[in-house]
Amino acid sequence: MSRRQVYRALAMAALVAFILGGAVIWGQIPVSRLYVKLVKPVLRLSLAIGVGLLLGIFIENANLTARLGRVFAPFLRVGHLKEPSAVAASTVLMTAYKDRVISRRELMISALTLTFPAFFAHLPSMFFIITPLVGVLGMYYLAILLGGDILRTTAYLLVGRLTLPPYQPVPLAPASRPSSWKEVWQATTEKFFTRLYSILVITIPVFVAVFLAQEGGLFAWLKNHFTLLLQGSQIPVEAMSILIFSLAAEAAGMFAAAGALLASQAMSPAAVLFTLILGTIISSPMRAVRHQMPFYLGVYTPKLGLRLMILSQLFRTLSLLPFLVLIYLWGF
Repeated sequence: MSRRQVYRALAMAALVAFILGGAVIWGQIPVSRLYVKLVKPVLRLSLAIGVGLLLGIFIENANLTARLGRVFAPFLRVGHLKEPSAVAASTVLMTAYKDRVISRRELMISALTLTFPAFFAHLPSMFFIITPLVGVLGMYYLAILLGGDILRTTAYLLVGRLTLPPYQPVPLAPASRPSSWKEVWQATTEKFFTRLYSILVITIPVFVAVFLAQEGGLFAWLKNHFTLLLQGSQIPVEAMSILIFSLAAEAAGMFAAAGALLASQAMSPAAVLFTLILGTIISSPMRAVRHQMPFYLGVYTPKLGLRLMILSQLFRTLSLLPFLVLIYLWGF
């Protein structure tokens, strides 16, 4: 990392510290809340990005993507995707794009496809939170989310097959002296700090901006206005409690409310399932802005990251709408 980048990072850190100091002094945000809601998540996010970036660059420099690509070759051939797409890491894709190994279009298709393995990464925690609260209905809910993921992934691969050149396995390189692990590690660290700087210098300010927007009441205002819009619909009045929790991005509260309504028989299982899926759809954009935008804008370029985030939310909604219609026709 160059000296100029160090100075820029220090200037950015000073500006962020000044803004947060003003939020504590003039905005009367408790320091304890600042730590729990901002500092701790930023540290966790920075650590996760750093570890993922380091592993991604190391895998790329060690030429492990080619080996993984051969393992997943049948899957990759469907979408005409290259080896870096077999590694479920956004940092690997961005590195491959910067090194001109993959095209911009392939980067976007591969990045959108990465949402499929991400579902299974969160599945265990989701299962043990949801099923105790809503029982078997929770399994239907997770199955619908999985069905939406399968639809989206199939569509992404189909678009890749129609728009990308045919998949060509990387030919075996001529015999040469393999790089030692020391050389691979040295090349990795040289690229790591430059890439980490470019990511965090965007990610952290965005995270701070989202935190201040939340503390300033922006998301509460949006939640209230969305709730008013839904009051004139055919959705049962009892369902508003579920939707309010979903709009507040409180998943545990959403399913707790659903479980209470089921237990009291205030709503039918079909109506509860319909409301849960609807709540997931309408809360996704807000949840993406609050939790995913810093990552997307940091790992990718701001313009590309914003486009990927919007497309991801749009396709997520489109993939869940058929299930929402089927539940409506079945249960109403």
